[in-house]
Amino acid sequence: MGFVRIAVLGTSLAAAAGMFSAHPCRAADARKVVFDSAQFLRTDEPRPPGPGAAWRTVHLPHVWRTTDPGAAGLGWYRIEFTLASAPNGTQAIEVDHYRSTWVEYYVNGALIGGSRETIGKGGLGFGAPIFLTIPPSLLHAGVNVLMAHMSTRPPSFNIQGLGRVSFGDALPVREQHAKAQELGFYAWRSFYAMALAAGVIAFFAWLARPSDRILLWYSMACLSWVLAGAVWNVIRFLDLPKLNIALLQVRQYGLAVPSAIISLRIAGIRRIWFERLLWCFLATEVGLGVVPVFGPLLTETLVMDGINAALLLAGAAIIVRAGRRPLRWPDAVAAASLLAMGGLILFQPARFFGWVDIESPILRPYHVPVLIFAIGAAIFDRHVRAIWRMEQSNVELERRVGEKAREIEAFHAEREERSREEALVRDRQRILADMHDGLGASLVGLLRYAQSGAAQVRGLEMRVTEALQELRIAVDALEPAEGDLGTVLGKLRHRIEPLVEAAGARLAWNAEELPPVPALDSAAVFGIQRVVLQAVSNAIQHAGAREICIETRAEGTDAIAVTVRDDGKGFDPLQPSKGLGLANMRTRAGALGGTLDIAPAPGGGTRVTLRIPVNLGQTAPRARQEAAIATRA
Repeated sequence: MGFVRIAVLGTSLAAAAGMFSAHPCRAADARKVVFDSAQFLRTDEPRPPGPGAAWRTVHLPHVWRTTDPGAAGLGWYRIEFTLASAPNGTQAIEVDHYRSTWVEYYVNGALIGGSRETIGKGGLGFGAPIFLTIPPSLLHAGVNVLMAHMSTRPPSFNIQGLGRVSFGDALPVREQHAKAQELGFYAWRSFYAMALAAGVIAFFAWLARPSDRILLWYSMACLSWVLAGAVWNVIRFLDLPKLNIALLQVRQYGLAVPSAIISLRIAGIRRIWFERLLWCFLATEVGLGVVPVFGPLLTETLVMDGINAALLLAGAAIIVRAGRRPLRWPDAVAAASLLAMGGLILFQPARFFGWVDIESPILRPYHVPVLIFAIGAAIFDRHVRAIWRMEQSNVELERRVGEKAREIEAFHAEREERSREEALVRDRQRILADMHDGLGASLVGLLRYAQSGAAQVRGLEMRVTEALQELRIAVDALEPAEGDLGTVLGKLRHRIEPLVEAAGARLAWNAEELPPVPALDSAAVFGIQRVVLQAVSNAIQHAGAREICIETRAEGTDAIAVTVRDDGKGFDPLQPSKGLGLANMRTRAGALGGTLDIAPAPGGGTRVTLRIPVNLGQTAPRARQEAAIATRA
């Protein structure tokens, strides 16, 4: 069975291939052939010439200038092929590149279609593929004739002629046509999408980093090129020849100049004169499309191809010659992209002049992806390097900040240590001063009293008791107060009450609940003690008071008032004070950030009111301590 199947398959292929015979051709597959030669006749005859005309054999693809230089007018191509049997399905012909002012195709004398779009109208006739279907009824078994009727005009250079003709079943021929379209003209659509995506991405990247103008130029170049191509595709069939040609020039060359400038900027090269020259040239070549200078559009296209390619190659040479050393890979990629773009643009004149196969694909559109990927890669490298530098800067900044933070912490620790040492020194000085001015003075008085010869036991006992109270009060000031002024005053009451009673007076105490005083340190405690003690001492020694009342109360939430009121003989506040006691009391009150109010009491006696702020932190502890040392009685 296997052998039978192979035999049947081979017979079928042979029969299919036998349909096309009696003419030079090469088989593309079993259902399609490609004709490599044809008969050619240059004549103005409007109807297909007969087989007896002066036909001459030419090879396809055929270019008129190779056999008929400078020729113009009409010409006919004739291809004979033999079919073993009449086809059942639709047949078709496909020519990858037709090149003429207009062309018509005939099969067995019947017109099957053609194109009358000239080379000058949008340039579609230059290299565009053509596909035509043939109804089965036009074909028959035996010899069939395919003819192409062409018209041309004499530009400075002409490439009019007929390309290789593919003939066969409509499906495989259409597949070939679709490939030719996708490889050549439809490739523009993909490149539009690439340029649009690249332009949008670059624009948003520029919004995130406005200082990088290369991103903006790259974005504007891609987006303006896409816009020009979109407008051209919309209006190319309208009767707007000048606008069509101007947009076509932008479509073909609009990215060459921006590519050269952006590549130079990426390589760190600024040639203002060269950039201005490029912009002027771009404006000129767009204008020349509207007002031709070099002759027909086809000739002008070849000139523009050469100039654009030369400028791109010049840009590459500048990068290689004047670029940074050593040459970094983005610079090398930029130079290589300009070389590649120049080569792709030069490929078009090479096809035109026959230096490469005229049937080869049109490669000029492929300079677009070269631009997008090459320059895009260089810009990406710039951003990667910028991000890397930023990250490195952040790491270095964090390291330096860490070092500074450690230095500051060490400085503050050293400063706090010095502050603690200074506080200890000040406390020692204050304690020594307290011992000297308080306990020391009491001991000196006791010693002199004992040495006077008139000392009595009762007097000695009182003086010793006063010295002990001075010592106890000084020790009380060193104990942590923890912001509780009520406790401090309670200890003070406990110390002075025996002294008041020993003097024959009575001590009354009226204390309210007081708010906490957070900054109540030993210096502040000592200052409050001294003001209250001085007020009590003045009441006993100078006013002869028999009753002393101490009151404490909160005045709102910001202050505390401590009042010492006695029933003594009082004093005249207008009379100057003979001693330093009142002045010292006011100085101590000021050091606490408070005030001292001394006034006659209603009904006789004196009222001394010390007002201190709850927030003792507003007054520097050192100022309070220095004031306390300077004003000791």
